[in-house]
Parts: sequence; structure tokens; C-alpha cells
Amino acid sequence: MKTSPKTLQIFLPEGDAAGIRVAELTTRIVQAVAVPRTRLKEFFERAESRHIGVYYLFGGDDESTKPIAYIGQTEDLKQRLKNHDSNKEFWNLAIIVISRTHSFTQAHIRWLEWHSIRLANEAKRFRLDNGNAGSEPFVTEPIRADLEEIFETASLLLESLSFPLFDPLIERLSMRQKEQDLWHINATGVSATATFTTDGIVVHKGSIARLKMSRSAENSFFDKRRERMIQDGILIEKDGGYLFTEDYPFKSPSGAAAIVRARHSNGWIEWKNKSGQTLKEVKRSDADE
Repeated sequence: MKTSPKTLQIFLPEGDAAGIRVAELTTRIVQAVAVPRTRLKEFFERAESRHIGVYYLFGGDDESTKPIAYIGQTEDLKQRLKNHDSNKEFWNLAIIVISRTHSFTQAHIRWLEWHSIRLANEAKRFRLDNGNAGSEPFVTEPIRADLEEIFETASLLLESLSFPLFDPLIERLSMRQKEQDLWHINATGVSATATFTTDGIVVHKGSIARLKMSRSAENSFFDKRRERMIQDGILIEKDGGYLFTEDYPFKSPSGAAAIVRARHSNGWIEWKNKSGQTLKEVKRSDADE
């Protein structure tokens, strides 16, 4: 279904793009406020900190194979963020979602938290610090319809702030589109398929990476990343190789190829479509036209 154009407004209350940001669609009541951890004191002086709302913590660590997120809801944002500042180490940014008209209730935010955790777990872009979503909180059918629209707005605002927490790694495409946009590496001990996206490249679940890292790449960044992927269960040893247990994103084609081929690789040449054309031949020639 085609989406309609929308007007997004981002307000910088400190006049600093690296500071607090308030995002909203001009025709909706939902606001998303991005708060760097270093600006909590300034945020606590603002009226938004006294709202009831849903919040998302984002960050990571040097050992994680994915960025980390935590999803929560509270009737006291100020106190809850103070608590997380004391007891959660990983995060560096909070995004809170509130109603400009103070229309959220406890039932609203409990359902939004549940729905957020469920869809974030399905998308698998972030490693959630929450675990599972649990059972759906009860709301009436009319309220559920309103909440789905509120969530849609919140999701768009999060994405506009560079956190596509709920977006599937691979868009649902028609079979013809999918075949045209699939890229493969097939070699001894390797059978991998990937989709090129606006964010980079996603290696598909079920792909097989080479088992043994080449000597020239031992102890490299890619070797260490593979080890972390193995520790996290993203790669498991099977049939003489490493099996991808889920769709997994990489920032660059070469990074993906290096993990798959277990050696330093030029992904723009290694990844090929079913016609044998390289990613470079198709995508970079398209950009030159």
C-alpha cells in the first residue's frame, strides 16, 4: 500500500543537533524526544520529563555483534531514567514517546511497550535487553485501533531519528524483485545469499560460511567479529561450515564477504547475481547512469 507524504518537524531546544531533539509529525499528537545520556540533567528540567510514556534506550558495547536496545514504559519518566542512569551501563541515548495532549494512560503505554518488544524481536535489528514481550495486555478494540496508529507514528519518528528498531532487515518483495536483488557467493565451503539494502547488505538465514579462517586473516577484525557471532549463536557449526541462524546485516558488501569467505575480500566483486554480474557492475554502473 502506497504511503502518503508527511511533514516531519524536528525541534532543537538547545540549538544543537547533538543535543536534545524533539520530533513530531505536524498533524499527529505523538512526540519523540531524543535525549543523549549526557543531557539527562537538561531533560529533567523540561516538561516532557513529567509525562507518562514509552521509552527506548539505545547503545552497545565492544563485544556485541548488534546494537543494544531496551524498551520500557513508565508514569514517571524522570525517575525511571534516573534509575537506568544508575543501573544500566550500555546505553548512550534515550528516545521517549509521549502524547502532546497528555492523553496516554497506563493501559496505552503497557500495550505500546508490549507491541514494541514483540516487533523489535521480530525485526532483529537490535539485541534487546528485555527478553520476550509476554502476553498482550487487554485493551478494547477501538483503543487498540488508536494504539496501532500511535505506534505507526512512533515507529516513523524513531526511524527519522536514525533508529529503525521495527523495520525488517529484508523488505518483503515480489518473487521477481527478489530474484533480481539476490546476491550470491558460491565457493568451496561457502554457499551464501544476500540482499543489498539502503543500509548495507543482509546475509540471509541459512547461508553457509567457510569454517576455517585463512591464515592471513587470523586475529583480524573480521576473525574477532566471527568469534563474537559464534558466541552469540548467529553462526553455528554445521556440515563442515558455519550456518547463519538468522538474517544478519553488514554495513558493507566487503565486510559480509570477509565473514562468509573467512578471508579479506572485495565484496563488490565477490557478490554476484544469478546472471554472474558482480555487485559493482550492477549497482555502481546504475549510479553512473
